[in-house]
Amino acid sequence: MGRVIKLFIYFFAYQFLTGAIMIGGYMIANQTTDIPSAEQFMHDHLIWMQLLYALLLTAHLLGWKYVKRSDFSLSFPHTEKVLLTSVVFIIGMGCWTNYLTELTELPDRFADEFRMLMNHPIGIFSIVIMAPLMEELLVRGGMQGHLMRKWKNPLWAIVVSSLIFGLIHGNPMQIFFAFISGIALGWIYYRTGSLLPGMLMHFINNGTSVLLFHLSGGKDETMTEALGTTGAICLALVGVALTVWSIWYIKTRLIPNQIVWKETPAPVEEVIVSEDKEQV
Repeated sequence: MGRVIKLFIYFFAYQFLTGAIMIGGYMIANQTTDIPSAEQFMHDHLIWMQLLYALLLTAHLLGWKYVKRSDFSLSFPHTEKVLLTSVVFIIGMGCWTNYLTELTELPDRFADEFRMLMNHPIGIFSIVIMAPLMEELLVRGGMQGHLMRKWKNPLWAIVVSSLIFGLIHGNPMQIFFAFISGIALGWIYYRTGSLLPGMLMHFINNGTSVLLFHLSGGKDETMTEALGTTGAICLALVGVALTVWSIWYIKTRLIPNQIVWKETPAPVEEVIVSEDKEQV
């Protein structure tokens, strides 16, 4: 768990660092020593802060090789069909998980911030591209991949990483959805051995949210408001059917043989050196 805790700390540390950089830049640009109020500063700089911290953390994860090169492989069987089914999978999940999220009536603490991001090109890029990329590298590649190589039962690695995925969103309304979708993203990573299907699913999920936001005229309607109670329930049931079908199709028809997750053995040279030291 040491690496997981360290990466969890990095996630918040880079947000703090980005905030400090932006505040320092603001003070230099305005030639002032007065720290701006949190509300006004966040309103003016949130979009750039989101992009900068995602870029910095992504660069750190790749530069320090927390993610293996093999995690970007497309060598799993039936590549095109798996990717296409993954899209159906996440769309189906979105239908029923969003409906369940609405039923919980949990507060949306970041509603105003999301509206701001989704009304700005840089904000849309951060939501649709950078956030999924960074989160998949961090949670699935850096955390879950490590735990699956260390622990005997991969299910616990998927569950723990999904809990962290929910918690890092920090928004009561998102935590439930993020946890459930994290299970799906974790399972597809476990099944294929590649981060790419999960990244595609994450791109589609976030992109669909932005698209629906703009199609609704920025009202951010719930499924019940847009379709009525009966329509929302029917769409949720269709989503359940698509989810079940996608899991069955990938598991039984596309990738029936599970890859083996284990810690990569030390190179032969390192083993020889260690043995020589012990003999001395």
